[in-house]
Amino acid sequence: MIIKKAFPLGILAGCLFAAFNSYAQAFSYPGQTLQIYTHFQSIIDKPKPAWTLIIRDASSERVLTYLFDLRQNDNFWVAFTTGHSYIITASTVKWGPYAVIDNFCHLESRVIAGQSMFITLKGNLSPDPNSFQCHVQRYSNTPFPIVEK
Repeated sequence: MIIKKAFPLGILAGCLFAAFNSYAQAFSYPGQTLQIYTHFQSIIDKPKPAWTLIIRDASSERVLTYLFDLRQNDNFWVAFTTGHSYIITASTVKWGPYAVIDNFCHLESRVIAGQSMFITLKGNLSPDPNSFQCHVQRYSNTPFPIVEK
């Protein structure tokens, strides 16, 4: 006969609270935002393109990876940074393994300090970089709190 001892509910609740608290603390740093608007007339979608955006916090070295599926012509996304200064280490759009645009919108950069961005994309999204327009506007702002305690 096997006797299983029940896991105490108080310990489980404490573990969940600690995990949530750690998560909240991990994202409570004020940071900058990248607001992305797309208004495509068409998207070459065989296969469906995906945009990978990798942002590294310049002081903590924390890396945030965003993956945006480009399935609709009109989109709005927000990418958050975790600190005052950050580096966009990758901005890549892929249509499967062969059609790739590296440094999409010319976002890959050196350290960007205290600036957020509005990124607007228009035109026909295809592997030809001349088929769409990308407008990037940087602006200084107060840090955006992701989570408040």
